Amino acid sequence: MEKRVVLAIGLCVGILLIWQTFFPPPKPTPPTAPVAGQNTPAPAPGAPPPTLFPGAPANAAAGGGAAPVTNRPEQLVEIQTSDVNYVFSSLGGTLVHAKLRGKQFLMAKGDPNSGQDLVRASDPADAPFRIAFEHGIPTPPDGSWEASQPAPNAVTFAADVGKIHIEKRYRVDPARYRLQLDVVVANRGDNGIGSTMILSIGGRQDPDKKGGGFLSGVSANVASALCYNVNSDKLLRKPLEHLEKEPITGDEATGNIGWVGADEKFFLVAAVPSQEVTRTCGSRVTGPDAGVVTLRFPDRDVKPQGEVTYPFALFAGPKVTDALEAVQPPAAVPATAAAVVTDIRLDKSVDVTFGPLARPILWLLKFFHGFTHNWGLAIVLLTLFIRGLLFYFNQKQLISSKKMQKLQPKMAAIRKKFENDRQRQSVETMNIYKAHGVSPFSGCLPGLIQMPIWIALYSTLNYASELYRAPFFAHIHDLTAKDPYYITPLMMGGVMYAQMKMSPAGTDPQQAAMMSVMMPLMFTGFSLFLPSGLAVYMLTSYLFGIVQQLYVNHLDRKGKITV
Repeated sequence: MEKRVVLAIGLCVGILLIWQTFFPPPKPTPPTAPVAGQNTPAPAPGAPPPTLFPGAPANAAAGGGAAPVTNRPEQLVEIQTSDVNYVFSSLGGTLVHAKLRGKQFLMAKGDPNSGQDLVRASDPADAPFRIAFEHGIPTPPDGSWEASQPAPNAVTFAADVGKIHIEKRYRVDPARYRLQLDVVVANRGDNGIGSTMILSIGGRQDPDKKGGGFLSGVSANVASALCYNVNSDKLLRKPLEHLEKEPITGDEATGNIGWVGADEKFFLVAAVPSQEVTRTCGSRVTGPDAGVVTLRFPDRDVKPQGEVTYPFALFAGPKVTDALEAVQPPAAVPATAAAVVTDIRLDKSVDVTFGPLARPILWLLKFFHGFTHNWGLAIVLLTLFIRGLLFYFNQKQLISSKKMQKLQPKMAAIRKKFENDRQRQSVETMNIYKAHGVSPFSGCLPGLIQMPIWIALYSTLNYASELYRAPFFAHIHDLTAKDPYYITPLMMGGVMYAQMKMSPAGTDPQQAAMMSVMMPLMFTGFSLFLPSGLAVYMLTSYLFGIVQQLYVNHLDRKGKITV
């Protein structure tokens, strides 16, 4: 029975493999105009070139009677931490680069300046944390912002629009991958003014990594706009390439919006506002496969000679579960009795299938990694742990198969005696099984348990940033990607073939011989495209299965398996 279950699963996977091979999804049409990268735009002729801000304070715009300056050259301010190299631009006071400094995120080995850049906006105008105003207060022109550094770990951008003075105050948070942002709107006039502020985060879909099917899932890197509603505990996720047809809207986009962000498979850029007011999130298309997610605040009245502050906790980093779970909303300014610190569940940005099973698997992997300090060895220990939990059920199945093999002469006699009566054959066969304590269904449970574990592990490897670019063996440089030399899948196929050849033939030796060839070929075929970490899991599992089969064969030779 187990072989039929495995055969059905293998046939399904084989059909998927053949379909993907002969009917691949159409490749995306590249945009007619080149998509801008993370470089800042070239200055206008005659304008001073952009400068890297050296860190010395600059005079903030003071307003007053002088006409506001709107054509300042771009200033780039760099703040470096042990985890991230942040680069801010005075054009809008936005984050234009966030390069990770961790060893696993370096694009060039040993080069700390080659880290993965999390800012994927197609245009600097769509860079993260840009602000705008709907009415009342005009949105400051990009060239009106001036940068200053009140401290080595902080930068302030200031702009004046009439009698309104606006500051964006960034500070590095002691926690990993975190920043703090206060947007301060000060009214220096004699009349109150109301306005609605909107904060946006842009992103871009890499046209070459859209995916399109099961076998391309390991290489796909879908960029999405995210909006999390605290009250309903639901995350709206819209791929950037589909924003035009599927914008962020509806009831779930209104209320206590805990955070908005733009993400990819392993990385997230997000803004978490204070939780004392109702907000609305939305989206906007900004180009081919590009768009922004927006966070719209309700109208606020800025009193004469008064100010309003919008505090944010910002996250720009890999989707490390511990780091995501630690993010909390900032306190309201000024503090109000209605403000309640809420768990805003930034960890929901991890788009994992079979979450209730995948999360314990990741926890176990992290637990074993604490001992081995190698994610590949952690997968091996996870496999042995799961096989240990299933040892009793697998042992019963293997012993039952041995007993069924010993009953083959009696089974053959029944088939010959009642060759014209299929129903009587079935009845007599079940009587023999019952008399000798054999269950033809004993092999189903281990196979049924293994399948959701494989799917959950596949999802974990596909989205767990902890394993991103984690090496194992000499040839595997990323357990979340396919084996570049196909060594592990081929070894897995060979070991699977050996295990099936060692297994008892069952009721149909011809069918068993066919399956011992077809199943390893099928599983090897789809393993060529899946994360190498999954192939490591399956290889270890089948090696354990061979050892367990040898043990059962030993018991049989000792005469401890009888019918």
